[in-house]
Amino acid sequence: MSDRASRRPGAPAAVAATALGVGVVVALLPLLLFPTVLSQDGPAHVAGAWVLLHHGDDGATGAVLREHYRTDLTPVPNMLATLLLAALLPLAGPDGAEKLLVAGLVLGLVGALAAAVRALDRRAWWLAAAGLPLAGSHLVAYGFYNFVLGVIGALLVLAVVLRRPGGWRVAAAAGLAGLLVLTWSAHLLPWVFAAGSALVLAAVRAAGAARATGTATAVRRHALPVLLAVAPSGALTAAYLGTGEGPPGGAEVAPQHERVRELLTGLRPFVTGWADEGLAAQATVVLLAVLAAAALRRARPGGPGLRAERVAVALLLAGVTAVHWLTPDRLGEDFGFLPDRLAWFPPLLLVLLAATRVPGPRAAAAATVLLVTAASAAALARLPAQAAAAEEVGELLALAEEVPPGSTVAVLQYGRSVVWPGTGSPDPLRHESSRLAVRAGGVDVGHYEAVYDYFQVRFAGTPPLRQRLDADPGLRGLERVPPAVDLPAVRGDLDAVVVLGLTRAGDDVRQAADTRAVTEELGTHYAAVATSPSGLAVLWRAAPASGETARGGSAAVPQRGPAGTGRSDRGGTPTPG
Repeated sequence: MSDRASRRPGAPAAVAATALGVGVVVALLPLLLFPTVLSQDGPAHVAGAWVLLHHGDDGATGAVLREHYRTDLTPVPNMLATLLLAALLPLAGPDGAEKLLVAGLVLGLVGALAAAVRALDRRAWWLAAAGLPLAGSHLVAYGFYNFVLGVIGALLVLAVVLRRPGGWRVAAAAGLAGLLVLTWSAHLLPWVFAAGSALVLAAVRAAGAARATGTATAVRRHALPVLLAVAPSGALTAAYLGTGEGPPGGAEVAPQHERVRELLTGLRPFVTGWADEGLAAQATVVLLAVLAAAALRRARPGGPGLRAERVAVALLLAGVTAVHWLTPDRLGEDFGFLPDRLAWFPPLLLVLLAATRVPGPRAAAAATVLLVTAASAAALARLPAQAAAAEEVGELLALAEEVPPGSTVAVLQYGRSVVWPGTGSPDPLRHESSRLAVRAGGVDVGHYEAVYDYFQVRFAGTPPLRQRLDADPGLRGLERVPPAVDLPAVRGDLDAVVVLGLTRAGDDVRQAADTRAVTEELGTHYAAVATSPSGLAVLWRAAPASGETARGGSAAVPQRGPAGTGRSDRGGTPTPG
């Protein structure tokens, strides 16, 4: 047999590769089928990058951005997604830039996981299919792009560390330091996982080598290079926490038994809540657990192979699971979704554990097909709900052409998206106000990023327009359903208001005191100028006083209702992502 023939992959490997390719295509389908990415926070991230790029523009748009925003590029562990979007925006536009970023997250999760498992065993590449359920999961649907970028960085850190069982060269240690800084720039939690994993692996390797080479040599070869590599990003973390922006201490630590069930059933991290995804999530968890258990059963105590790596991964799995079980729901006002984020790491560590002793080619191909089938079933099940959400988003965005450039815009949401099943699941309509403002060339008064110091654009003004509009001192009123806002407080400064979902709201929402106050203010000081085809969204523009000109518009404000009728139709927990 020729050398070329001997290097050709066998039938099981071809099956696994084909299945993995199909799984990636299915995961990317929503980006191909729908005009925009359907996530909760994604539009706000796009708007942040867009403001950075256009803050200095001439004309009405640049002027209103400078009036209402200030920018700050001080290094923080929540900025990588903004910088990537800012780089992609000139190439693909706002919607295209977000699609490219999300496609990169899908490919990055699969590719980075492949790199990590191949660092343990080159034959384990097929385990990258375990990245597919995460690529379409709960936190991706929320639009937590920075966190996902951080997880990709953490997996690449693990790949680099796992490839150095014999010690470190200077170039490799420098590369590790750079990857850790990049991971830190995305999100603090994946950086903690990456740095902690590197240090645990270094300690286990040093302890194992000490018997043969002596403690000093083992530490110098395995532990010291990793400590030095962690130092730059560790210094950045210390500086960041020193500013007071980090999570506060003193939070109560108590076991949360419900999280065990959520982890064992795959409810977290895999289920978005937009479809019947439970069976697919459970199948994924069971298969990963079986693969990990089989790897441990095949491993002989004290035998050759990846003993140090297996011990380190097992320690990390136990530690991360315990932290997930004990951690508070949030640390302070800004650091929430902690259990949801921590739920990503036990499945990833199960995959690494399985890679320490891979099964034969046929079993590997079968496992790949099962992993891809589960992930694809969940992705396909979500498509009808996403199609319905895309229609709603399209109705809201169709009003952008009626908003003059340089306008300030607020969207008041009186009903959740049809795909929103309840508290704890993402609502694709919640921050589409930011995409509307980008398309109109104006300011989204509800731009949630601009309220928090861990993003790169922040509201300006004394006080900012958002603070004056929001009736809640904690700035949560605008995002409530129904919203709690003080429209008279921003009279003359708020150019446009979109009322979203009032036509399908219940009587309790329609008759709420806040709703009646908003309706009265709109009827007196605004004019309805456009209504979306189904009536889901109604655009109101401020009616200028006699002799005045509306900002960004003309002195006369046209009034019309649904397209073709020719009539007037008068009729909201941020975290670093």
